[in-house]
Amino acid sequence: MMTFRRRDAWWEMDGKAARGERRRQRFVATVAFLAATAAAAGSGTLWWMHVGAAAFLHARFGIL
Repeated sequence: MMTFRRRDAWWEMDGKAARGERRRQRFVATVAFLAATAAAAGSGTLWWMHVGAAAFLHARFGIL
């Protein structure tokens, strides 16, 4: 995945299949990143509930 979206100097010289493969790889990398982020957020949320922090804040301060 290109970090800063730099222009590929050989983009026009590559074939149609190479450009399609590069797009597919970028799509797969983006989906993998989003899945990993969602998994981390979900496990953090479940840990938060398991520890009881949300229940403590609700009982103590009436929030959440």
